[in-house]
This record gives sequence, structure tokens and C-alpha cells, in this order.
Amino acid sequence: MSTWQATVRTDACFVVLMSGENSAELTESEEGVLNWFYYVTMPMPASTFTIAVGCWAEVKRKTYATGVQRNDGIFPLFSKADIRLLEGACGHVPYPCRFQEPAATSQVMIPHRIFAPPCLQKSCEEILLPLIPQCLSASYALLGTHPFSRLDVLIVPSNFSSLGMASPHIIFLSQSTLSGGSHLCGTRLCHEIAHSWFGLAIGARDWTEEWLSEGFATHLEDAFWSAAQQQLLADEARERQDLKALLRWQRLRDEVQNSEEDLQVLRPNKENTGKVTESGASVVKHGLNAEKTFMQVHYLKGYFLLRFLAGKAGEAEYFAFLRKFVWRFHEQLILSQDFLRLLLEDIPQLKGYGLSVENIFQKWLDCSGIPKPLLEESQAWQECRLAQQVKEEVVTWVRLNQRARKSGQRKKRREESTFQKAPLKEHLAHTIMGKWLYFLWHKDGLSSDQLVLLLECLLEKKTLCSKTLECLQKTYHLREQDAEVRHRWCELVIKHKYVAGYVDVEKFLKEDQAMGVYLYGELMLNEDAKQQEIAHKIFATTRDQMDVSSAKVVAEMLF
Repeated sequence: MSTWQATVRTDACFVVLMSGENSAELTESEEGVLNWFYYVTMPMPASTFTIAVGCWAEVKRKTYATGVQRNDGIFPLFSKADIRLLEGACGHVPYPCRFQEPAATSQVMIPHRIFAPPCLQKSCEEILLPLIPQCLSASYALLGTHPFSRLDVLIVPSNFSSLGMASPHIIFLSQSTLSGGSHLCGTRLCHEIAHSWFGLAIGARDWTEEWLSEGFATHLEDAFWSAAQQQLLADEARERQDLKALLRWQRLRDEVQNSEEDLQVLRPNKENTGKVTESGASVVKHGLNAEKTFMQVHYLKGYFLLRFLAGKAGEAEYFAFLRKFVWRFHEQLILSQDFLRLLLEDIPQLKGYGLSVENIFQKWLDCSGIPKPLLEESQAWQECRLAQQVKEEVVTWVRLNQRARKSGQRKKRREESTFQKAPLKEHLAHTIMGKWLYFLWHKDGLSSDQLVLLLECLLEKKTLCSKTLECLQKTYHLREQDAEVRHRWCELVIKHKYVAGYVDVEKFLKEDQAMGVYLYGELMLNEDAKQQEIAHKIFATTRDQMDVSSAKVVAEMLF
């Protein structure tokens, strides 16, 4: 934990962004050479130090909106009364702390900037620029004082290894978040903003307890995003969060079925968590396991634990506690028991459900597999209204597929030629398939999360014919959706060897590398010569620009 200051010399064409608390103080040391000076006064772990250098342009607001709208009806607003309950000095080493500054504690939105390559400026103006004020104000409404005084958001290239990464005063967002509307960009932005509190201002003392960062950020992502959306009623917010819980439940279930048990434990060191050797060294268990890099278990099981606790406590009371917890432990490193003990002390009714630190360790943090309390809740998410809408459409597509297969077996060559030449909707209006698709083209569209669920349900079906897949893509405009939806579409294309969709797979592997690693494995496992050719061809053209760790994993799949 230390402060730092840095001066970086670059040619004048470059922009330097760092995790410093100041917007860079620029000086020119000689013609065409700039000095960029950054510093921090808050002691931070060295692992949070961040630097980015590139030829970026700042994306500026054309007209500044003075009022920031947020949805105050979903969660209670941050109140100064929360702070008065905990008057006194902070628990960290002395430094100019924002939690002690009246101006900072009342600052709903911190100064922020966006940097991106010129080719993505328009996308940033349309998608990202309006989102940042909404998400920052929503986070303040729920957690109070922003731990950091400013924020830069940088759009990173397609070869960046994840959809986002948070550091003090700066967030990296993948360019993949800018396509297909604002949903993926907004949720990912909320996730990274949440790390300002959990992961940065409050860190894990033992690095094996990643859930203290990622579990909290995943849970807060939903809360922030709900609060940030205008005119979203409380019931609608709950329905959307239930749908998200279902998608995460399915992802966790799949991951548990396909990974080593040791990697599924959130507190792998158990009673030795947080202990160090006489020399002060500690061991990060599984820290060098390449498979763990691509696992989501610490995000998902951590999220479900916090969702479970918030549900038992009541969300208003839970978030009031969370603000107190942030006040008490900001700028400190913690263990799981620090959070759980204070929670059970502050909300004693939780003990009435049989909850204790030891009980939570045993059922949630120290075990592999699916926690038993989670198994009991999963059925309710499957029965939520938004999921039921999707199930109705799944039934329709399954029936359509059955009829399309039968029709394909009976069709004459002349009829097949007619189908290829006529516009799809016009042709379907005169076919038996049209009866099933007519309502799809005349009803409200599904949300991004509903589309993900629809495609995941269809992935479970043994066979989908090419005509069904063609109709599916054109009905929902899948090529124009966000990266999460397009990833599932690519999985369908690969599973059913839909040749017309191979161009979508190639495009995804090139432009959405943060999510493409899994698809390489699918292309190779299918043992199809054409698909394996695609995998080798795309890897050959991108490997020199790929993230080193990702390239190593893909190479092991291919060779």
C-alpha cells in the first residue's frame, strides 16, 4: 500500500492515461515531446497501478445536461443520516480522505471523461456518453460517497482480454460493449463502477477471496443498472433481476458440471485464509491455473450469496448496512468474516434464519458445487414472467423446426428454388411456416437478456434445420444485437453447422476477442473440417495481436 507519482514522456501524438487522482498536468519539454504528470495521495496496492498510452481522442458532450435523472423509486437514496451513525475517524492510515470531506460526500456525480479511437467516437457519443452520468448518480444513491475524485473511461481494442477492467480513477471498456444498443454497455459500466467500492476502496486481504470483489460487483451491477434506468418501476426491476438470476444460475450450473471441484470453492484456503508465513509471504492457491482465468464461479456464487442475504434482510435494510460497511472499511483490506460478522451484528434478524458466519462458510464459501439454498430458489426464477414469455417462443420455434424439416423432406426442387428467390416474409406468408412466424413479426421484441435465454434454450435442442436458423436470425436481427446475444448465435451456428452463419463466427472471433476463446473450442470439438479450417485461419490472422494468455489457451486447443 503506497502513494506514487509519475512523469511519462511521449511524442505529442499520444495520450497518456493513468490511475492517478489528477487529470494530467501537461508540460512540453522539447518540441513535439510532452510530459504527462500523475500522482495519488491515497495509499493503494501496487496491483492497482494502471497506465495506458495510445492515439485516442476525448469524446466530449456537445450539449451539457445540467440535471441528471435517476430512478429513485427502486432503492432508497443515500442519506447523511447513515454517516452520522458512524461519526469519528476513519479506520485507515491518515490521508486526505473523501469520506471526511463535506463537498465530496454530497457529490452525486464525479467529473468524468471518455477516450476512444476516432473511429469509435460516434458510437461513444450515442451509447456511452449518456450512460455515465446515470450510472454514477445511481451508484451514489445506493452507496454514498464516491471513493475516487474523478473517472476516465477508455475504450480498448478488440484484443483486450475482457469486457472491462476497473482501476482507481480509470475504467477500461471493450469496444464490444458499444454494439447492439445500450444494455451490455450499461451493465458492464455499472459492474466496473461498483469496483470503485469493492475491489479498490475495499480489497481482499487474501487474493483467493476474489468473490469479495467480483461477487459484490456482479450483485451491485444489477442494483446500479435498475436505479440508473428512467421510468423503470420497482416490479419491472425485480422481474429483470429475476431473469438475470436465471441466466446466471444456468451459467453457474454449466460451469460446476464442467470444471474441477477445487476451482469451485470461494474460500479455498478455508481456516488458513489470510495467514502469511514468517517472512510475510502468502500463497495464492490455484493462482497459476490457466483454467481458472476463464471461470466465473467467484462472480456467480458470490453474487448469489449476496442476493440471498439481501433477500433475507430486505433490500432497503441491506443497502443501508452496505453504506455503513463501506464507511467503516474503506481503504482497508478485509476477509470474508469481516463482512459477515458486521452484517449479522447490524441485521440481527438474519440469525433467525439460522445464519451464522460458520454456517455461511460451510454452505456457501468452503464447498464446491451448487449451494443448497440456491437449489431451492432456482425454480422461482424459471417461472418469472419474462422467462415464461421466452418459453412460449421456444415452443413456437420447436414446432416451426419440426414442420420445416417435414416440409423439406417433401419439397420438390422447384419449390426449393422459389423459397431461395422470394423475399423471406413474402414466401412464408404462403407457407405453413408462416402461420407460426406471423405473430413473431407483429409483436414487441424480446429484451437482450430474453434473447440470450431464448438462444440458450434452443442450444439444448438436438437438431435445428438451416431454414429455422435463417428465420431465427432474420426475425430477431441477431447480427445486430449485442455481443452476449451474438455469442449465443455463433454457438448455434457451430453446433448445427449452419454454413450461411460462418461469416458471423469469423467476424466475432476477430472483433470480440474477449469472448471468443470458448468458440475456438467449439469449432475444434465438432470435428468438422470446414469449422476447424475457420479456427486455424482466424487464429493465424489474429494471434500476433491477441492477449498473450488468450493466445496460449487457443493454441492449446488448436495444436
